[in-house]
Amino acid sequence: AMVNDERRLLFQTNMEAGHGGASGRYRQYRELALQYGFLLDVAGLSEF
Repeated sequence: AMVNDERRLLFQTNMEAGHGGASGRYRQYRELALQYGFLLDVAGLSEF
């Protein structure tokens, strides 16, 4: 992805995917936590 302005971009890559990866049982919770963490950082609340 190429960004030409000051907007922040959340780019996530799953390096554990594939035939030998984990079951993904809790993947949705990890992804949601990552998104919430990004939003808190953008809002300036990442110190909590």
